[in-house]
Amino acid sequence: MACHLRFPLVILLLVGMGLPLWADGELRPRFEVGTSFVFGNATELVFRPSENRNYNDPISRLVWPIPPSLSVDLSLEWPWSAQTSTVVALRGLFPLTVGTMVDEDWRTATRDPTVFLNYARSEHQGYLTGHWQARIEQTFSANDFSFALGGEYRQTNWEGWNGTGRYDETTTSGSVSTRGTEEITFSGLLIAYKQQWYLPYVGTSWRWRAEGWTITPTVRFSPFVWCFDMDNHNYATDATMTFLDSVRGGVYGYLALEMAFGDRGAETWGIRGTWEGTYGAIGETTETQAMQSATTFSTYSNAAGAWFQETSFTVFVRN
Repeated sequence: MACHLRFPLVILLLVGMGLPLWADGELRPRFEVGTSFVFGNATELVFRPSENRNYNDPISRLVWPIPPSLSVDLSLEWPWSAQTSTVVALRGLFPLTVGTMVDEDWRTATRDPTVFLNYARSEHQGYLTGHWQARIEQTFSANDFSFALGGEYRQTNWEGWNGTGRYDETTTSGSVSTRGTEEITFSGLLIAYKQQWYLPYVGTSWRWRAEGWTITPTVRFSPFVWCFDMDNHNYATDATMTFLDSVRGGVYGYLALEMAFGDRGAETWGIRGTWEGTYGAIGETTETQAMQSATTFSTYSNAAGAWFQETSFTVFVRN
């Protein structure tokens, strides 16, 4: 019985703690609803440290689109005092169109030991099949300045369909090498990719107030981030290859400029422009190759990289 009562009691306690704040118009909880126009991309990199193919000389680079999309944005700011509050925010993305995924490879062996790939470029229809973010932040304010400690989780999924490819290859037969170009047209689902980011950060913002409107610039930064991603290659022959990456390090940045209209304490609407992204996260990859006869696993250190960048323009209302 006690277990069943615990959760309602916690809720009542939180509401009771908040009642004095609700009575104060300056400190009541603030709800925000918005919609954003969003676009950007994400990058997947493959290295081969054993051949000194590292950050500035990758074997493969895949650029996944975040095509023009609309989002639904929800946030709640719960004040605990005049100087501190907790913010919880959610965003879900709905693509308006299909983007183009670009896959490039440089100077690498192929599954055929007689064929060496000098350069390859393929383009595929890049479908954004899922994209959502969750953020929690604790802010500390003094006058119109605030400092924040927070964290963001974001998950993005893609599929690459159809498309065309052009391959510059060298074929060796005995002591004779022949260089040529092959062009291929693809059909069906070829590749699926997922990124999961964990982004702790510190941030600051400043409000500049005038009669009836407010301008607020915001900056967030992290010197260390994590990403877990999965790359699943589908082949029409006898094998499927999946790469599981765990990358970390790098940097995360966020810039925003907001203009809100309305007197403080009344319903407010506004616009906001943001940019956020990561760069430089590197880590290990585990390659799983599933064939008709067997499944093999291989792990390589410092063989994978990932990052993203995203721009959004938001219209919002809040109480």
